[in-house]
Amino acid sequence: MPGAEVALTLDVEGDFGSAALRGVDEALPRLLDALDARAIPATLFVVGDAARARPAAIRDAVARGHAVASHSMTHPALSRCSRARQRAELADSRAALEDVTGAPCLGFRAPYFDLPRDLGPLLEEAGYAWSSSKAPFSPVALYRHLGQTRGAHALPGSRVREFPVPGLLGLPIPEGLSYRRLFRPLLALRPRPPRVFYLHPYELLDRVEDFALPRWMRPFVTLGQGRAASALLWRSVDAWRGAGARFVTLPGGGT
Repeated sequence: MPGAEVALTLDVEGDFGSAALRGVDEALPRLLDALDARAIPATLFVVGDAARARPAAIRDAVARGHAVASHSMTHPALSRCSRARQRAELADSRAALEDVTGAPCLGFRAPYFDLPRDLGPLLEEAGYAWSSSKAPFSPVALYRHLGQTRGAHALPGSRVREFPVPGLLGLPIPEGLSYRRLFRPLLALRPRPPRVFYLHPYELLDRVEDFALPRWMRPFVTLGQGRAASALLWRSVDAWRGAGARFVTLPGGGT
């Protein structure tokens, strides 16, 4: 759709739920080079521990004109954390990212799209202004946010603005590279450009060396990874751009 805005978002974290960072070391630079070639900005949701382990990579992304936001400090499922742990994950990650980038960190994405319904006030308390933490489905949150992913809105009890990841083709399937790989036949229907699209750099790795997600998830999250995933990503991005989409960073406005 001409004039549509698309926010490409990269979840920068350990490889497949592990602490390994080959995705950051090997895939992220290639991703950023490809974005530079297309003059497309992205929003990086970075785990605080990853930023501290690879500060140069995060500073490089900022120098290239990309935005950096928080993806928590250690990437836990927040709904399974105590209130004190939730506060620490929000505050510690924001402090770590501001220390690495030298810029304010105002955005947040909950790991696994597992946003507790009452987290808005804690996000505001920690200094965040916006979030992109809801998707129609996730293996952790399941369908908690179904029906809440069609447009931007304020999180309950706060002024924090939520920019959810929409469903693919209106289905309860998040618009992300991992799900596009799983449901690739649906792409023949040429869905409209999504407002928010997400991926992980490690999806572009050609091999899996570290895997800490539940064993049953492995065939789903590794299907079509590497070169096939990269080809699918850029085919989608180029199709959206060809349809007149404008690429922006969250919370909007572009760079």
